[in-house]
This record gives sequence, C-alpha cells and structure tokens, in this order.
Amino acid sequence: MPQFESIEEVREFIRNSSEESAIYVGCDSRQLRESTIFVTVIVVHINSNHGAKIFWQVDRVKRINSIRQRLLEEVDRAVYTALMIADVVGERPFEVHLDINPNPDHRSSVILKEAVGYVLAQGLKPVLKPDAIAATAVADFFTEKF
Repeated sequence: MPQFESIEEVREFIRNSSEESAIYVGCDSRQLRESTIFVTVIVVHINSNHGAKIFWQVDRVKRINSIRQRLLEEVDRAVYTALMIADVVGERPFEVHLDINPNPDHRSSVILKEAVGYVLAQGLKPVLKPDAIAATAVADFFTEKF
C-alpha cells in the first residue's frame, strides 16, 4: 500500500464515498534506534460495512524518549490530519482514534484527560482503546514494518 502523496487525494476519495462511509483517523509510533517513527492513518470504512480504503503517512523524527511527549505527538498528528479533512466529511461518522488505554494500570493513561480534552476542543470525537482500531490496529500494523 503506497503512502498518500497529498491530503487532496484523501479528500477527493472521501468526497466520492457514500454518506454511510465512516472516517477514522489515528496515529501510532515506534522507537527505532535513534529515531521515532510516526504512522498516521486515515481509514475510510466503505458504507461502514464493506471493507476499507486506508491512507497512511510515515514520518521519522529524532528519538523522543519521553512517553508523555511521544503520545501527545501521536494525538497532535491525528488531530491535525483530521482537521485537514473535516470539511469534506459532511455527515459521515468521523472519529479520532487514540492509542491510549483509559485503565490507570497502563502507561498511556497518563495523558488521558489532556488528549481527550484536546480532541474535543477541536470539535472532534475521540475514541480510546480498545475501540480505537485506526491507531491500535491499522497504524500499529504499519509501524511494525520498520
């Protein structure tokens, strides 16, 4: 699956999809030697029941050692991407999937309130683990390729 070249390609695909199609945006990251790899995905769930078209983008940055900073960067990338397509989504179901576990026993829960508040403040709908498939399954799948 090739990376999307431009957000306009994604916007055009969404415009041409049915109003029943759901749109999910998510981001996951992985540490790799001296780098942190971020994979941001946009999943267009065709008619919300007929498979999906996946758009993805990879960014490599200098290694981010702070789990808090890295998770907040994932949230920021997902929100930024969602905002770039929000005006073409229309009435379609639209969610930002966060790779955050609300259970306090998990490290990702340290940014739970901040992340959810940030997504809501942008007028978007946050979804957390275990339901955040765009981040926890799709983006995670691509990060494992590095």
